[in-house]
Amino acid sequence: MLSFALIRPRISEWRGWLPLAALPLFMFAALIALGGDRSHFYRALGSHDHTTARTLAVAENLSPAHNFRLAPRVRLNEDGEFAYSLYGRFPIGSYVLVKLAIAPFGDDLAAKTLAARVLAMLMFCGAALFAHLATSRITGSRWVGFAAVALAFSGFYAVYYADGVFGEGVMDLFGAALVFHGMAVFMQEGRFRQLLVKTCAALLLGWHVYALLLPFIALGFGGEAVSLLRSALSSNERAKAARAAIVALARSRYVALAAIAILFGSALLGFNIANEYAAYGGGGGTEIARLPVSNAIMRRLGLTEDYDQFSERLAWDNFLRLQFYRAGVEFVPYAIVRAVGYGVPLADPLDPPLAPALLGAAATVAALAALAFARGRRVLPASAVLFGFCWAIPMRYNTFVVGHSFESLPYVFLALAAFALALTGARRLLGERVGERVALGIGAAAALVFAASVFYAGQFDRAGGEAEREKIEMAEFSAIRGMTRGSEVETLPQYMFGGSQTDYYLAGSYRGGNRADACDPGVADFVVSSYRHESLSLLTPDNRFVFLYESASPLELCRAERRRLEASEPEARGKFDVYLEDSALTYLKAPCEPRDYAESFFAYAYPVDANDLRENDRRNGYLKLRRWHTWQMRRMAAFDGVCLLTLYLPEYPIAAIRAGQWVHSGESRWDVSILWEVSANPPLRAEARAFYEDAWQSTTSSGEVVARTGFDLYLDGEGDTLSYLKEPCGEDDARGRFFLSVHPVDVNDLPKERREIGHESLNFTMAPPQGVIFDGKCMATRRLPDYPIARIETGQWIPGGDELWKAGIAVGD
Repeated sequence: MLSFALIRPRISEWRGWLPLAALPLFMFAALIALGGDRSHFYRALGSHDHTTARTLAVAENLSPAHNFRLAPRVRLNEDGEFAYSLYGRFPIGSYVLVKLAIAPFGDDLAAKTLAARVLAMLMFCGAALFAHLATSRITGSRWVGFAAVALAFSGFYAVYYADGVFGEGVMDLFGAALVFHGMAVFMQEGRFRQLLVKTCAALLLGWHVYALLLPFIALGFGGEAVSLLRSALSSNERAKAARAAIVALARSRYVALAAIAILFGSALLGFNIANEYAAYGGGGGTEIARLPVSNAIMRRLGLTEDYDQFSERLAWDNFLRLQFYRAGVEFVPYAIVRAVGYGVPLADPLDPPLAPALLGAAATVAALAALAFARGRRVLPASAVLFGFCWAIPMRYNTFVVGHSFESLPYVFLALAAFALALTGARRLLGERVGERVALGIGAAAALVFAASVFYAGQFDRAGGEAEREKIEMAEFSAIRGMTRGSEVETLPQYMFGGSQTDYYLAGSYRGGNRADACDPGVADFVVSSYRHESLSLLTPDNRFVFLYESASPLELCRAERRRLEASEPEARGKFDVYLEDSALTYLKAPCEPRDYAESFFAYAYPVDANDLRENDRRNGYLKLRRWHTWQMRRMAAFDGVCLLTLYLPEYPIAAIRAGQWVHSGESRWDVSILWEVSANPPLRAEARAFYEDAWQSTTSSGEVVARTGFDLYLDGEGDTLSYLKEPCGEDDARGRFFLSVHPVDVNDLPKERREIGHESLNFTMAPPQGVIFDGKCMATRRLPDYPIARIETGQWIPGGDELWKAGIAVGD
């Protein structure tokens, strides 16, 4: 039987407290020292930047002057009164903490962002500390608690979101750990008031704690009910005993905990609702059900018709597989997840990888099964195991649970419980002394793995040119903030830098009520734009990316930019004219109607050197240029019947760009087709031309010619790269699709799904990242599989499916 001898660490024994304090201190040091590169705003592990920006924007605007409204953006309407874009989904407590952290740093955006990141890291380490204290009590071993926490907090999602500043992130994780410790103290010592205080404190930070309280209260109350029922049935006076049991259950502390948690949470939510109601006019006919916070609740519970289209992707089989996938990924340290190739934390909700899903399912079943053999209190580990599922399942029809990978953080507690159960069982089997040493060794190893994961995470999104520009943007915005505070400021266009980021960068200034998203003829106190025009009262002539104009008309800026572009020749003419400059890609269309930008757009930049890309982009071979969706495109600047939008290019050399627009078929799943497309081979810049010329010379001088057909085919000296060269060559020569079939010596080397076919297909087109057209030459390279190859068949199809040419190459025996 596993032992859960709930102990209380003795403060007088410093050796007993050492493992309790050492782990969170080590974690914080690792996060600061090894993950320091993440302190810059955009550099924070990629996907949760815009949610961090929104939290910071709300905190910036949180003040008595705005009645503590949770507003990422404050605007001035036509009457000169404040109007708010509200975001009251989360309790006010987390925003107050962020406000206190960033307030001392004035307009220094880098310092404010770093302060918020450090706050998040402290809360992450605080969560580890309280989880450690609770686990040590539950297992009866400080070193088992040390090892279990070190393993669980090294998991992918824990490290990935360690510095994310937003609701449902590490603040909620801290609140859950705080309450988890309160539960352990309550069950050991009966200290109910401290559990209530910790519950209310956690609710000030977020709502996740309800999902932890649900199994704890249900199991605890259920255990009491069963015990009292058995006592009543064995009593000689069953009726009297039954009445006494009912009274005792009504006075149960579990019932009191549930009631207080609901009442306190309702009060916090009521504050948000009342604030929004007042902000939208109060008695002017505003319906509470139409408030943003009410709408968010309905969406998260799947009560709106807007999400009926997602019913198929959220079917129980898909949904549960995704949850087990996320649980399984959390069991594996960040560095290992990256190393084995699961680079994107959110898999396709319709088809997440099977291996992590099986791991998550097996770990969940094993943890629940282990509870059957545990001795003593089982409510706490059972609550930890069920926490993540109790959060996700009630909101199954909420697309945010599916689409937002930070909803996976509660599975840290599943990993914590599973590791604690496994280590406790090992300690029981090996003996207490040996088991302690094993736990100490595992904990030390897990701490090193945590440090390695943090270091890897800090480097993961490194891209020299992009990072440098992002630092410059932040510095330029910091200066602009000081010049525009308290004034009316337009941004042109709204999504030039990302909506949430711009709200944070310009917090303290006010947007125009009707002109925030369009080139309006009105005049604002200031205009912030990505367009540079010296003749229009430019206040920041030395800036590179962000420009400030005083008393300017957004319409005149848009017209000036249009005139400047139309004086040059576009790179390509499609549904939109597309202009390619050194630092920007600009879409221009005149005349332009809403239907022209009603569908989603795409733009991919292919670098000369793939190593310039962030690691998670290298799999694709291109960078998505600030991808935007249909609802954002409806905010694109539309003026004089003209549409104009600029996307920034990275600083590193770009070989080619593909751009176009998707159309949605209207089916339940996305069915896309290209409406128009810019050439994948624009004129190359000097760096790109030199790079490809060197590659051409190297291939022709050192490679072996294995066939001369439609293209000259070269095999390098190692026999692992096949190159296609042709000169002279143009778009007509390369417009067909190339096929490449690789036949192995041993068919078992193929992926299972290809073994019956007998070969592996590596088809491609003459476009980056595989191919390029430059200076009248065509060149493509394909890296071959690393297993022994018997022969290769390759060639080219022309549109329509006919073979243009074909070659067979014998490689091995």
